[in-house]
Amino acid sequence: MSRSPPPETRAGPTQGHNWCNECQRSFDRADHFARHVRSHQDLRQFQCPWCPKSFNRGDLLHRHKQIHSRRRDGVQYAARATRACRNCVQSKAKCTDQKPCKRCVSKGLSCKPAVSSRKRSHSNPPRATLATPEAAPDLPPQDFAQVDGTPSGIEPANAPTPFRTLPSILCADTRSSIRSFSLLTLPPSHDLAPGDVQPLNQPSPASSRFEFFKRSPWLWTPVHVDHAYAGQQNLGVNESAIDSSFGLQERLYFENSLTNQPVDSTCRDRILYMIFQTAKLPSISFQSFPSAHFLDRMVQVYFGWNNLQSTSWIHSSSFVPADRTTELLGLIIAAGSTSISIPTVWKMGYALQERSRLSLSASIESDNSRVRELQTMQAYLLWVSMGLWSGFKRNMEISESFLGAPITMLRRCGSFARHPYAQTPQPYVTDDNEVLHAKWIAWVHQESLKRTAVFALITDLRGSMAYLRPPNCSLTEFSCPLPATRDIWLAPSAVAWRDAVLNKPPIGDQEVPSWAAIMEDGSLLAGLETHYDTGLIALAIVHGFWSQVWGYHESLRFFRHKSNHASQARTMLWLSCQQQDLAQCLVASQRELVKHGLDPAQLRIISEFCLMALNVSPRELQLFAGRLGEEEAETTHRILQQWMSGPEFRAAVWHAGQIFRLARTLPLTQLREFCAICLYQASLTLWAYGLLSKSSQTVGTFPPTAAEQVDELQVRLDGPECALSTAFVSLGRGVAGISLGLNNAFCPLRDVENVMRGPVIFTATTFAWTRPPFRHCSKA
Repeated sequence: MSRSPPPETRAGPTQGHNWCNECQRSFDRADHFARHVRSHQDLRQFQCPWCPKSFNRGDLLHRHKQIHSRRRDGVQYAARATRACRNCVQSKAKCTDQKPCKRCVSKGLSCKPAVSSRKRSHSNPPRATLATPEAAPDLPPQDFAQVDGTPSGIEPANAPTPFRTLPSILCADTRSSIRSFSLLTLPPSHDLAPGDVQPLNQPSPASSRFEFFKRSPWLWTPVHVDHAYAGQQNLGVNESAIDSSFGLQERLYFENSLTNQPVDSTCRDRILYMIFQTAKLPSISFQSFPSAHFLDRMVQVYFGWNNLQSTSWIHSSSFVPADRTTELLGLIIAAGSTSISIPTVWKMGYALQERSRLSLSASIESDNSRVRELQTMQAYLLWVSMGLWSGFKRNMEISESFLGAPITMLRRCGSFARHPYAQTPQPYVTDDNEVLHAKWIAWVHQESLKRTAVFALITDLRGSMAYLRPPNCSLTEFSCPLPATRDIWLAPSAVAWRDAVLNKPPIGDQEVPSWAAIMEDGSLLAGLETHYDTGLIALAIVHGFWSQVWGYHESLRFFRHKSNHASQARTMLWLSCQQQDLAQCLVASQRELVKHGLDPAQLRIISEFCLMALNVSPRELQLFAGRLGEEEAETTHRILQQWMSGPEFRAAVWHAGQIFRLARTLPLTQLREFCAICLYQASLTLWAYGLLSKSSQTVGTFPPTAAEQVDELQVRLDGPECALSTAFVSLGRGVAGISLGLNNAFCPLRDVENVMRGPVIFTATTFAWTRPPFRHCSKA
């Protein structure tokens, strides 16, 4: 297991003491080695103040700034392309940002972007040696800028201070996570030109969109080299190289322990034994395995992020690695590792996730009673939630397939009901240390079970929204007590827990509302913040509306083709009333829940997503985008054209624009995972509306004259609600669009290519200057 030096070196004639685990180069000087490691991380810390471009070196930024200076001085200067195409790179010719470039067009060549050697070495490893599925390609940076400032009418999200103080290296590599907006794969822009919009009886671009979807993480075609044992050699890491890449901020962060006991050598040996037990081959060879100290660091990384979330569900202060199952400990280490931006670390994390997943399944098969243990349910839910948002096709599909298992375990053990929590331990001042600690552990077990159930509900509903499948559970099932406040939950010791509980005023005879009652009337949360975690409650409530939205669309699909016209009219009237009542309930709940949420902007995004989906189904939009082929796209085209005649589609694009507006207010650590999915679906809604508007104008109407276009009022969908937006939604008046660029330039939805660049524009500039902390999407 000892680390051995690489076979060769390219840094000089002699073997250096520091060697890179990525490219096998070695260095004698530590500063040279640290600089080399940063080149692999591609942090691009030097950001241009006038455009979204960023650089790894200060001299490159200085040279780039001279271009802007010459432009301001009136000197015409041909700017370099952000990314040259493959043909121009091979010919060493000048390329342009607009693709296809002028040279390829003039010569009749196929214009394809060139792939750098760095991206080839990190993002596209050979399939046979992958520890995790291959990384998704990044979108080329666009030469646009973010909308400057916060839109009026929306206050910035009040996220906890630690969100902005976490080390910059503690973030997932965007090439390996669904946190990358490019990974979500919007339809290709070359299919959106005016000449490509065709009537249904002519060739459609849906086939090319389907081909594009097949390259996205939404569709996975397994091949024989895809299996759980691929790339198990990535379990080894070079600790000395990783330690050299950490700066002072990261080192200070790792000194803070959130658990009472660290991971020791015995725990490390248990994990190694689990790896060898789940290995397919008789022997596994890797140069080194992380030390107990390194594994403990990954545990602290996971709990550091988990404790900041509204959905905190695994208790850190009572976490004793020696008392936890090997599978749960391994998955917590894996979850922490996938939060680190160093490729060898997150690759090790996903490889360890596979080993823990296989060991967990084997342990359940050997002893079925384990499905009633809290640690088993937490381990199962943790690996599923990791895979859902990993961005790797294989992990995503497997996690989606197994998401129902932990839901069933929790439901069967009664965690959704009230009876497991009938006897809640109550501390007293007279309790001695042994009795107090026993009460604390018993309370932690109850509260962890409750919070695990709530986290499972939120994860399942988010999976339903992202993967467009039926939910496995609903908030209406929940009759368990409300979760306790965060200060009691995060108490570092039994004594601190007792003091926090006894300092609370007595509840008295006040009747505590149920989950269903709060869902019906969000104002019931007022006055509960003293004893209950209103942030987690509000987050669960706003997610709970998705089950109702899904049920509405299921009824709409069922009754859409009813043959009896009189009966169909009554049914559609009933569905219309149901939609209006649900929309009113959503708006009223949003107004109340944001007052109590830990992150009001995130609550609003989820609420706006439900309102958007209530008017136009995201499932139909993805079918129209070509997810299941040309035939399904053309069938859905007819349905969407019917919606275009009513206010539903216009209401959907309004809520989609509000998601854009809210996304710009989120802290750097928030625009990731599910929020990236919401932004993707909002972009797809705007794209479909713009494309259908252009199609109807191309096929059946005369285009407006230039004078008529000037006279039409502009409706900014990502602006505050006003009379113009109300008139657009209700009557279809005005030209809908979004704001782009530093000057908030108006971009109509008919300009579909620039509309699709909108999310990339403001996210690329938002995160260009630093890597955001902890598994964050730099291009969500």
